[in-house]
Amino acid sequence: AVRLGALQLAIGGIVGGNTFDVLFLAFADVGYRSGSIYHAAQDRDVLMIAAALIMSTIMLLGLIARDKQGVGREGYAILFVYIGVVALQVYLG
Repeated sequence: AVRLGALQLAIGGIVGGNTFDVLFLAFADVGYRSGSIYHAAQDRDVLMIAAALIMSTIMLLGLIARDKQGVGREGYAILFVYIGVVALQVYLG
């Protein structure tokens, strides 16, 4: 969508995908019988959620900047965050 110049379609795809994931999480909470699924989340899960939010934000900002100034470097930033999170996961054991 970005290559075709349809920035709104690309952003809608990102937001729609994230909304579907949150909806899936809400249904999972209903089906989880040992209390709230949110209380069962551990620190590693919260780290992965934070990383996904950061990477989605970088991608969204990159799409907005790309529309104004051309190709950006958000791919490197996302890769850096991903490698950092994987390294942190390995470090935490």
